[in-house]
Order: sequence, then C-alpha cells, then structure tokens
Amino acid sequence: MNRKRAGTGISLKTIKENSSSYIGILPFFVLFLLFTVIPLTTGLFRSFTDWSMSSRGKINFVGLENYNYLISGEGTTSTRFLKSMVNMAIYVPITVAIGLFMSLMLALVVNQFKGRIYRFFRSVYFVPTVLPVFLCVAIWKWFMTPSTGHVTSLLASMGIGVGVNWAETSGYAIANVIFINVWNAVGFNFLIISAAMKDISPDLYEAAEIDGASTFQKMKNITIPLLEPILFFAIIYAFIKAIQVYDIPWILSGYDDMNSVGGPNQVMLFPVMEMVRNVYSGGNFGLGRACAMGVILMFIIMIITLIQFRFRKKRL
Repeated sequence: MNRKRAGTGISLKTIKENSSSYIGILPFFVLFLLFTVIPLTTGLFRSFTDWSMSSRGKINFVGLENYNYLISGEGTTSTRFLKSMVNMAIYVPITVAIGLFMSLMLALVVNQFKGRIYRFFRSVYFVPTVLPVFLCVAIWKWFMTPSTGHVTSLLASMGIGVGVNWAETSGYAIANVIFINVWNAVGFNFLIISAAMKDISPDLYEAAEIDGASTFQKMKNITIPLLEPILFFAIIYAFIKAIQVYDIPWILSGYDDMNSVGGPNQVMLFPVMEMVRNVYSGGNFGLGRACAMGVILMFIIMIITLIQFRFRKKRL
C-alpha cells in the first residue's frame, strides 16, 4: 500500500525509487541555500538596521530609515546614490541596445562565411571577452587619451569631443564606459547568436529564395523569429550585467580616495560603486545603507525581468 504525503501526491515508494536522483541534486540546493538564499535574506534584514563597520555586533533595527535617507537627496551618500541611479538609467538601455544590435549584425555578416574564414572572425571578435577587464580598460584609456588617443583624435576630426577629457566630463564619461563595455561584451552575445543561427535549416532560406525573398525579408521573417529565444536570453543577461556595472568605471575613474570614486561630480558613478564606497567609508549606517542599495537594485532587476517575461509571453 502506497502512502502519500498530505497535499503532495508523492508516494513514499516514488521517493525511495528516485532517492539516488534526489541525493544527486542535494549539493545544488545546499550551495543555493548557502550562497544565494542566506546572503539575500541577511542583506534584506540588515538593510533595516544601523549596521556599520564600527557596530561590533551591536545592531539596532531602524525600520525604513536607510531607504528614506537614500531617496531624500539630503547628505553625501543620498546625493551620490541618486546621481548613480541617473547615470545607470542613461547607461543601461543604451549599452544593451548598442551591444545587442552590434552582436546581431556581426553574427549575420560573419555567418555568410564558411570554414576557416568563419572560425577566424569568430575567434577575433571573442578575444575582447576573454581579456581581463583591467587590460580592456587600459587599452581604451590609451585609445581615449585626450588629444593623442586614436579614437579621440578620430572623433575630434569629426567635431566630436574636441579637447574633452572623456574620463572626467559629464556625458562623455558614460559614453566612455559604454564603448568599453560593448567592446568587451559583444563577443559573448555574438558567439551565442552565431551558434543559434547555425541551427537554422538552410532549407528555409532556399524556399524563401525560390519565392523571391530579399536578404532583408529572409532576416525579418526567418532569422529574427527563430533567434527569438536566444535574443530573449541575451537581453535579460545584458540588462542584469549592465545594472551591475562596477569594475570598468571604477578602474577608469582611477581615484585612490574612496570618496572620490566615480570621478568629478560623480560623472562616472554607478550604484554598485556607491555600495562598495559605503562599506568602507559610509560611517554610521554605512553597511546598512549599502544593503538597502543592494535591495533596491535587486527589485529593479526583478521588475525588469518580470516585464520582459510578460512581454515575451504575450508574443507567444
């Protein structure tokens, strides 16, 4: 006689028969609990406290005080955080749009080649992705050196950014981060899109050619629709990665003083950078406010992801 657990519909016999499978996935759940669930719940709880580097175990519950402070616009941390959110709101959509567009165009062009030529371009475009971030930033700092950099000189010849320090000027600083991020990340998206295109049956294109379809029509009616699942993944991944931007602007700003991170007037400041600054230089409530920033970013990521899933569900 099979006994069933109340409300589950799973018999003890079934559990015994699949015990090896359950044991096999147990390490995943243990690691997920240790490195995801516990840190998230701890950070959420600490965001409602006055936790700081000097707390020494004495932590007091302060309710929504950290959140109210961050959105108040009063005080150094609040001003810097709001500025970082504005920078992020400009940076994220532009980076995602340009990065995915370039990746898709590169994949469409490179997939026209075969054999060694295809493998050559695939390898070349993926090189920036595997380079250490600090090396990517160093290369672009050289490219963007005022007056003498190759890219700045080219742009100046077109009347763009003449005499401007791209690392310290409002607007230009964010553009500088976008350049580096797109250059560094485009290879990853290009690779997965290119691989997905290889799975599209050539018979579909041959049938379209017989019907007199142009290259644009084949791309619009065959390639893009069949790439939709991969593009959906790439968009979500790009959004999350862009919101979490930290290393590139931190290295670019190049300031040893924690309170100067993000450059003059916070032209290159982003939320994760401000979180790190608060951990070390936030004073009273520093760690609690850093946790509150993390919770705000987490909810932004969740909302954007849910909207994208809802939009995709309507299209299906």
